[in-house]
Amino acid sequence: MPASTSGPGRLPVVAAVLLLVVVALLAYWAGRSQSRVVEAEVGCLSAVGTISCELPDGWTVGVPKDVGWTDIRGASHEDGRPACLPPSGRGLEGPVRLSWVPAEVDGRSWRQVIWVTCLE
Repeated sequence: MPASTSGPGRLPVVAAVLLLVVVALLAYWAGRSQSRVVEAEVGCLSAVGTISCELPDGWTVGVPKDVGWTDIRGASHEDGRPACLPPSGRGLEGPVRLSWVPAEVDGRSWRQVIWVTCLE
């Protein structure tokens, strides 16, 4: 007599598979909602040791001096200080378009600048 392919033994397997699917979908949704890139046109203060910009929502962010950037002709650069943010220290530079992602670790949150686009 052939073994049965249905019955009470299959219920735990089906429940486990459904649980895995639900967990995978929730993890995907949570990761997707957390990793969004935000952009804004801003002015920045640029000096020898630092570049800082104020975002429209009031946050002040530091721009890494080796961030990826796009020059006014549209050419991409993988790293190096953006040409539109020279170390002049003379005041507001820009406008530039900053791309950043919200980040949080151990309850501490910040905005991580990931790209600069020179507009002028």
